[in-house]
Amino acid sequence: MLKAHITGKALCGVYSHDVARTKVAQVQQLAEQHGYPLHCTMEVGEGEEES
Repeated sequence: MLKAHITGKALCGVYSHDVARTKVAQVQQLAEQHGYPLHCTMEVGEGEEES
């Protein structure tokens, strides 16, 4: 968590595309509901292909 504060981003997990998309939506919704200035994205991992 500290890495996100220092560098502006951090890896939070490695998931399949569908699971990652769902988790990003959940995090964004919860952050907004509770007034947190959190931004969550998903990226294709190194050595992975974008589907």
